[in-house]
Amino acid sequence: MLMNLEIPDPVRLATRRQSIGATLRCLPSFVVLLSTMTGCASVTPYAGDETEPPPLPSAVTARFCYPRAPINADLQLIDQKKHFNVLYGSFESGLPDDDDPSPITFEYYELPDVDNAPVAVVLTILNGQKDLVRPFARYFARHGYASIIVDTTQRKTLAMDLLEPDKAIRQSVQRNRRMLDWVTEQRGLDASRIVVFGASLGGFNAMYLSAIDGRIAAVVPALAASDLPYVFANSTERRVKAAVDRVLEERRISADELEGHLRENIDTSILDLAPYIDPARVQMIIARFDKAVPTVKQRELRDALREPETILLPTGHIASAVYIPFLRKRALRFFNRALEEDPGGRTVRHADSDCFSLAAEGAAEPRIATGN
Repeated sequence: MLMNLEIPDPVRLATRRQSIGATLRCLPSFVVLLSTMTGCASVTPYAGDETEPPPLPSAVTARFCYPRAPINADLQLIDQKKHFNVLYGSFESGLPDDDDPSPITFEYYELPDVDNAPVAVVLTILNGQKDLVRPFARYFARHGYASIIVDTTQRKTLAMDLLEPDKAIRQSVQRNRRMLDWVTEQRGLDASRIVVFGASLGGFNAMYLSAIDGRIAAVVPALAASDLPYVFANSTERRVKAAVDRVLEERRISADELEGHLRENIDTSILDLAPYIDPARVQMIIARFDKAVPTVKQRELRDALREPETILLPTGHIASAVYIPFLRKRALRFFNRALEEDPGGRTVRHADSDCFSLAAEGAAEPRIATGN
């Protein structure tokens, strides 16, 4: 259901980047003026204590386990910059329950002159285009993080995902964990210092990944929310509405019935995971007037996470892009601080290490591998 992209033509890709980059640079000045007139972005620091959250229950961990499999990635150099090389990567997921035949694909910002570099994983918005998150990846790379943008094509499978939401969530988490498995195998990358940034749908995916996988040291979810069923049923985002309308028409059900179906068929919600996430390791970005991901649910997630550091933007969903230069600086500052406060880094482990323990305890299904 994810990652179904072909290797891009480097010339066409560069041309598209130049075009979109010029568009972003030439945003009308009145848009920026409007954003300042309607209020400034505010930052509220985390004021809680340093109490460690409880460990994730083994029953929840088991839902996202998978057997260990080798990774043989193909890498293609597509660009070279002063501080980093840009490579396009691809490898088969190796997941036995993955019914998506497409490989896991990613854009890798390699730091050829840096050894033991921390890693910033960047997760994209629903339409799969990397143009809105690429400024974050490049900025992180210029400041010493090997950055990875993981591709998604969830827009193509969204209608199907609405019918089988838990399967879609589990598959997305597992495929993103496989990306972390690749990181742990790379010389020159410090797998004990992995951070994640995600915007919109990528913010949801970032929250799930950081809650499930202990290799994540810090996470910045932008415009993510607590209640996927409510968001899907009430979002004004064009692609979401199109998928919802398609399901309503084909199944001859109401929006309320669809929301009820989603609630009944999501075994692990973000709200379920919130108590097990360390709020000191989270920086939320909330848009005050968001209708695509309703603000009320963004605030609800913040409450569930015990009020982590939060950036509040005076915008809606799309207009939040005006603040990209500000947001990437704040995200980098937060990541640096999180890693400095944990100089020993996170414990480096394969994603299935917890699954090994579960198998030994009899808590996991027999299909979960117990070794190579």
